[in-house]
Amino acid sequence: MVPAVRAAWLLACLPAIVFLLVLLALTSYAAPEHDDFCFASLNASSGFVATIIQFYNGLTGRIVPLFLLQLPGAISTAGGMSLLSAYSITLAIIAAVSFAAMYLTVSAAFPRVGGLPLAFLGLTFVASILGASPSVRDQLYWLPAVVCYVPPALATIFILGRCVYAVRDGTSFSGAAACLMAAAGFAASLCNEFTGVWLLLIIACSLLLRRVRGQPLQFGHHLLIAIAILAGWVIIVLAPGNSLRMAAQPNGAGHIGRAFYEAFRFSLVGLGRFLREPAILGWLIATGLITLAASPRPDPARADDRKFALGITALALFCCYFEYFAHEYSTGMRIIERAQNQALILLLFSTTLTVAFLTETFRANLRSRYDALAALEFNSLALPSLLGLMTVVSLAFSSTGSLLRRERSELYDYHQESVQRHILLATSKEQTVAVPKHRVLPSLLMSADVTANTECIARYYGKSTIIPVEPR
Repeated sequence: MVPAVRAAWLLACLPAIVFLLVLLALTSYAAPEHDDFCFASLNASSGFVATIIQFYNGLTGRIVPLFLLQLPGAISTAGGMSLLSAYSITLAIIAAVSFAAMYLTVSAAFPRVGGLPLAFLGLTFVASILGASPSVRDQLYWLPAVVCYVPPALATIFILGRCVYAVRDGTSFSGAAACLMAAAGFAASLCNEFTGVWLLLIIACSLLLRRVRGQPLQFGHHLLIAIAILAGWVIIVLAPGNSLRMAAQPNGAGHIGRAFYEAFRFSLVGLGRFLREPAILGWLIATGLITLAASPRPDPARADDRKFALGITALALFCCYFEYFAHEYSTGMRIIERAQNQALILLLFSTTLTVAFLTETFRANLRSRYDALAALEFNSLALPSLLGLMTVVSLAFSSTGSLLRRERSELYDYHQESVQRHILLATSKEQTVAVPKHRVLPSLLMSADVTANTECIARYYGKSTIIPVEPR
């Protein structure tokens, strides 16, 4: 690759890099809210295990999130720093790990792409997910939302990817890969109530496809993974706290017919939003162009490759609908945005695989029909220039990009108000403290003010009462 082309690819990567660095830097502006103080207070008084047992018996079986939610309090206590700083550090670490996991997972889908084009793919995939996120706050800046839905989404696309690549290439799982998938599936199933069902369906489809395509079944490997997933799912659904939480839900919960209809209706709304999102459209076009520029597969295409490619997205759509239905049935309400984030990650990854596989299948037809595609090669200036420009536009006009532009003037002020609030509560000698509400309310970083769970906030700071007051 000549220096000019290398420079063009570096510039093409730049929009995604800047976008991700900005979002990562904003974790330093995030501040704990209501539930965060409850977990920090309980961790300080009871420790990790006792807190998990208390919530497992009284509210939820989501053991992995219950552990992760206590990290800021534990870091604050162990490091002698403020909860505000510990919270930002925890979010930044989780964000960096999730970025790396998404990058590596999607990179494995393009075995014949390497170097800077592969870096562009990985970075732009992560940026596109965040750009299209139904709630970037719930994906990056509020820990209770992050830990319940981001880790299981990452585990799901990892397991789906491994299953798809093995079926596509006719390869087998190694023992180490099967154990890693089992561990990831077990942990993901302990994050929320529907991920286990997703994963069991993916494993069942993997086994079925191997049989249909005449490949080694590796039944023992699939069984190991399925048992681990099922074990995690049983632990979470049998938690005593689930019945108490269900009893507190509104009257609409528990109606199957209504849940089927409402979930279908709202899932269509979500799908329409997905298909209109600039970050999604830009990413899928980039996927197709890079697949065409890569060298063709060495093995001949199979007659059922098209059905296989479309089946990946069909499976993801069914999983997303099940998530919408499960939430509607259990709560009587439409699915919350933080749960939609998990559906988005799965759907975008699956459509990426579908577009890549279909483009590979129709490679000859596309190249013969559109002569201009011949100029879009890895070693030409045209392809990275086009992709870079397209990425700038798609991220700038994405949902998150638009939100950043609207609220950018409020972010620093919100952070300063959060710092002043912490100083007031940490240094006041009074047992009853009047705490001003926020003047600015950027939805990128917050949803609830000091008015929620004041008992937990007071208990964490050693106060008897917190009184929210209007800002001066």
